[in-house]
This record gives sequence, C-alpha cells and structure tokens, in this order.
Amino acid sequence: MLKAVVFDMDDTLLSINLSAFLAVYMMDEARLLADIARTNPFSAFATFGSALLNLTNNARDDDDDRTNRAYFNDTVERRSGVPLDDPVIADAFTYYEREVLPRRNDSIIAAHPRSGAHEAVETLLDRGLRIALLTNPSFSRACIECRMGWGDMLDMPFELVTTMENSTRCKPDPRYYLESLDTLDLAPAEVLMVGNDPKRDFPTPDCGIQTAYVGSGKPVRSTWCGSMAEFAEHFDEIEELFYERQERGLLDIVQDTSREK
Repeated sequence: MLKAVVFDMDDTLLSINLSAFLAVYMMDEARLLADIARTNPFSAFATFGSALLNLTNNARDDDDDRTNRAYFNDTVERRSGVPLDDPVIADAFTYYEREVLPRRNDSIIAAHPRSGAHEAVETLLDRGLRIALLTNPSFSRACIECRMGWGDMLDMPFELVTTMENSTRCKPDPRYYLESLDTLDLAPAEVLMVGNDPKRDFPTPDCGIQTAYVGSGKPVRSTWCGSMAEFAEHFDEIEELFYERQERGLLDIVQDTSREK
C-alpha cells in the first residue's frame, strides 16, 4: 500500500540553476576556509571541492558509518588542518549559510518554487499521504533550509529532511534511501520517490523503491514520466501505475522462485 511520497528538491520542487548555485556556494565557503586556514583561496577551493566530490560519490568503505557531516569534516581537516567541527569555526560557516547565502539568490541562480510543486504537496496531504524531502544530503541543514526558503517549502510538513547531519550516504546509494525509510518506519514498497535526476533519483542498485520522474527524457525504470506541473493532475494515474508495477514485481518474484524449485 502506498503510504508516503518522498521528494527530491533541486529542479523537482525548486526551480534553480544548480550549477550557478554550486559555484557561488563553493567559492564563498572556500574563501571562508582560506581565511581560517590562512592559505591560498585556490588551494582552499580545491580542498573543499574534492571533499564534496568524494562525499557525493560515496567514496568510502562499506563499513564507514560516519555521518556525511563527519566524513566531510574529517576530509577537510586532513587536507587543510582546519577542524570544521570546532564550535567557533562551525558557527562561522553556519552564520554564512543562514544569514548570507539566502541573499545570494539572483537572476542567474534564479531559484523559485517549481510550477506545480505546491499543488502536488497539497494533493498528497489531502489524500492522507505522508511526505518527506529526500534531497541529496551533501549539504548542511542550514544550506538546505536556505534553498527550501527560496522554494517556499519551510512550512511544508515534511516528516524528514535529509541533510549532511542525519545521513551516512548520498544518492543513488540504496543505503541512503533505506536508512531514510527506516527513520520514517516505512518499507520500500510503501513509498514513491519523485525526482528529476535519472542517475540519483533511482536507487542503484534497485532496492524496491519506485520513482515518478519529472525530468527530461523517459528512463526505463520510471513508474511515471511527466512534469512537476502535471503531477497533481495525474496523480490517480500515477497511483494506478504504482500498484501495477508493484504487482508485476511480485509476480516476477513468484516466477523466479518457481524456477529455482
């Protein structure tokens, strides 16, 4: 039974030039890191960028249970000597992300609510479905809330918002998805993911979570493809397709079990 719908954020519920945002965010944080480390800004940018890349690529051992925040902080400290978890240093970055970054939205980043996003959330809540924001947790809570503010999402009743601080992997690692669902006390068969990224919004390898795709193209693994603006209008169809795909999956399992016997 479908119990919850979980959303990606960037270019799903929020329209944003993500490349422009990342450029501004990384350059600003690298400058801050350079000031603290008393080093060259270009060196600090390389340190910050490589640590973020390793985080998003899940470049660590399977038995590494550190949160994404701890992994990122440890990587930066090893390469720059700056302990990002020092309270004074952490406060400096948090101040930037809460007070400065929200004012960095401009005509190039162009962040604003995606067409149909609020209608989609209202439709799901009216039907009694639970919602969560499964945005890629390669950013802090403060940084994610900045973008949520740009998308008028801060008042949406998400039961979980994934961040650096509460996740141990990034998309598309199934561990990220399964840990998030475990927090929500949900099984993969009870959840529909909504996202626009053909690589990150489909758990890889598959762990039983279906995805409604609102990006460009039509990935084979998607349960439904369309725009975010069409999601609410077509939700009856999406729900039917969800159950049809679930039934086909159960049938495949039964057939595979019969062949093994």
